[in-house]
Amino acid sequence: MSQQQPNQPEWATPQQDPEPGTPRPKKKRSVGKLLGLWCLGALGLFVVLGIIGSVTGSGKKTSSASDAKPSATASTSPPVSKPAKAVVAKPSKASKPSTTAKTGGGSTSPKPAAAQARKKAAAILEKEDQDFRDFLAEGEPKIGTPQYTAWYDKAVVGLDMQQNAFTKADAYFTADNEPTDLLEAWRADNGDGNAAITQFSSDGLSPDAPDAATRKDKADCLAALAKADKDAEKIANGS
Repeated sequence: MSQQQPNQPEWATPQQDPEPGTPRPKKKRSVGKLLGLWCLGALGLFVVLGIIGSVTGSGKKTSSASDAKPSATASTSPPVSKPAKAVVAKPSKASKPSTTAKTGGGSTSPKPAAAQARKKAAAILEKEDQDFRDFLAEGEPKIGTPQYTAWYDKAVVGLDMQQNAFTKADAYFTADNEPTDLLEAWRADNGDGNAAITQFSSDGLSPDAPDAATRKDKADCLAALAKADKDAEKIANGS
């Protein structure tokens, strides 16, 4: 190794290469260089953030301005008028037909029908009464026999439930001359006779039949039909 000359500074001492095999020491980075690089990066980041902020702010201002200003089309379009409420007229109450209009001549009592029309209507009603009597007489001797079942099937549901005879008789009259009370009286009495036949058919199923029950049913039926005949007779006479 070389010796340092007297009165010579240490930095002036020439550097000697290390001996072979000896590792070189790592050079230390300069602190000033690192500090400069950090400041430069911070300045660049600040510039980028400033640009982004200015762009975003201008976009918001533009959007607010466009929202605040109404479009020309909207300002010039005429206002839409609301449709007027439809006025629904309440239906007037229907006037009841007057008695004078029904009777057709100012009189409150119906005019009597023609004698021929009254007799034809009464004949239809009287035939219905007789058909009920014949049907009852047909079923009475069949009680307790196999033939009673077929007769029972007809009697139990009632006879002429559609009231065809009443409808045909009523067709001979008009609103001016219809004997409403007599027609309704006949329908009620004839219906009682029909109901008595139905009761007779049920009581006839008893093993003791014919008995007191069936005899009572028969008597009720004939009495009701006799009253119905009188109603028909009044219709024929126009009373």
